Amino acid sequence: MRPIALQELRQLGDGKHWDVNQSLAELSSVEPVRGWVEATHREDDLWVCAEAATIVELTCDRCLKTFPHRLSAAVEESIALRSDADPLDIELKSASADGQEAMESIDPSGRFDPEHWLFEQLNLQLPLKRLCCDDCPGLIDQEEPCADAASDGIDPRWASLLQLRQDQQEL
Repeated sequence: MRPIALQELRQLGDGKHWDVNQSLAELSSVEPVRGWVEATHREDDLWVCAEAATIVELTCDRCLKTFPHRLSAAVEESIALRSDADPLDIELKSASADGQEAMESIDPSGRFDPEHWLFEQLNLQLPLKRLCCDDCPGLIDQEEPCADAASDGIDPRWASLLQLRQDQQEL
């Protein structure tokens, strides 16, 4: 997927379609990204749609082990085309032809990079809290961190405090 000049995209009329079955330079994935991207130049905006998925390897925030995570995105976005009359328009909120607001803008004499745009969309789907499993106990055993979760539901890292509390109650 190579960047395309917006002037060239405008001349295409129906827009441009890219089938995606490749790794993205900016995204470290276990398998290629698969899906599609479409971009259509309209009067005052660029309409971009995509569906894509891949698997990335993340590090668990609790036990620090790596685990596979499926990333997928189905996106439709309107990107405003800045007018030459107002190059300092920072607000970036122009109403597009279909009534939706464009939150980004691009220079109409510039280029659209579908690979970088797709990377951004997939990157936005990464979880803020990265856990290998819902009940990950954390750093217990470096060999098998999630296999040693206590069967009684008590986090083993707090077992000593629980024992102190029980000892205190016996006094």
